[in-house]
Amino acid sequence: MIVVLKRLLSGWMRLVLPFMGWRVPVRLLCGPARESGREVRLLAAGGADWTVYVTGRFFAAEPVVEQTLYVPVWRLQKQVDEWQSRVDLVVIGIDRLSAQVFLRRDYLRVPQWVSAWMHVPQNAGAFEQQHSRTESDFRRVRKQGFESSLSKEAADFDVFYDQFYQPYLQSRHQVAAPMAPRWMLRLVFRLGALQWETRKGVREAADLVVREGSYYVPVVTGLHEGREELRRQGALVALYAHASQHARALGCTRILLGGSKPSLHDGVLRYKRKWLDGLCEHDGHLSGNHVMLLRWNHWAGPVAEFLSHTALIHHEHDGYSALWVFPAHLPLTAETLHKKIHELQVKGLRNLRIVLPGMPPPGFKAPPEVLCLELAAAEQVGAGGISSYLVKP
Repeated sequence: MIVVLKRLLSGWMRLVLPFMGWRVPVRLLCGPARESGREVRLLAAGGADWTVYVTGRFFAAEPVVEQTLYVPVWRLQKQVDEWQSRVDLVVIGIDRLSAQVFLRRDYLRVPQWVSAWMHVPQNAGAFEQQHSRTESDFRRVRKQGFESSLSKEAADFDVFYDQFYQPYLQSRHQVAAPMAPRWMLRLVFRLGALQWETRKGVREAADLVVREGSYYVPVVTGLHEGREELRRQGALVALYAHASQHARALGCTRILLGGSKPSLHDGVLRYKRKWLDGLCEHDGHLSGNHVMLLRWNHWAGPVAEFLSHTALIHHEHDGYSALWVFPAHLPLTAETLHKKIHELQVKGLRNLRIVLPGMPPPGFKAPPEVLCLELAAAEQVGAGGISSYLVKP
């Protein structure tokens, strides 16, 4: 039932969003680059909520808004073309239908969020053997004495919302936490349950969970009073570790691990790497109906610097690939390149494309899913051919 409702809502919003956002804000931003501190410029089009991730990673501090225009969505491409020569990077946050109808195809298409999933193991021991990097997490949960249970008691919902969910989000996001309304989560709870994590009989963390087909889906997470020391002691890790036992009991074959920012450098995604078995589309809120489109004139300089510390996950056919620029400050050796690839790789990517300052180093053998491109060759492609050059035929 919940799957059908979400699909209907998503389809309806996809048709409505172009009419809601027919006037698009276009801003010219200027500020210091995140790494070098030199002055850089960025053109951000669309709602700030849909471009904030890129602007936050591109600039070292809050940028200055040099100019703002509001243009009809059908004139957006023309405005971008007029201003692109003045900026180092263009990012557009827009609904998918408008992107298809009104914008050209020569953009790197980046999802607003990306979700991850894991197989439900037959038992915890089998999972630990297949995912060796989780062994320490399971030991930690056992040592701390966490126990887990599912609850459908109506009175538990308000306890979760007021004492766990709200304070946890406020502690994470400080101001303007993206809080889901109580009534909405209550509806989800009626279809699902609360996965509690307790120590010595005291509740410390919880997930609001629901079954969607074969998926066990944690919808939102809460930590008692938002207390950071509980997270450090493993309360949130316990939610991951015990999810599989509840999923097995419900007959689920996969666990949805929730959304992360679309970058291999995102801290949440980096943690999930040890658990996940694949990536999938994120359909939380309106993010599934929006996309970020990126263009630039030159790879060298600010764009290469940005992509070196923010390896972007982007759409490719029916899946995802990632784009990373090898950092200029690192020695380009086979050992260093292999080490960085090992740190960044995530299961479920079609390809990891790496832009190198020169030829691959002697002794380097790329894994099958890793494709290397010289920076000089990338520069020759030009803005109009970037996407086609990046996307594997």
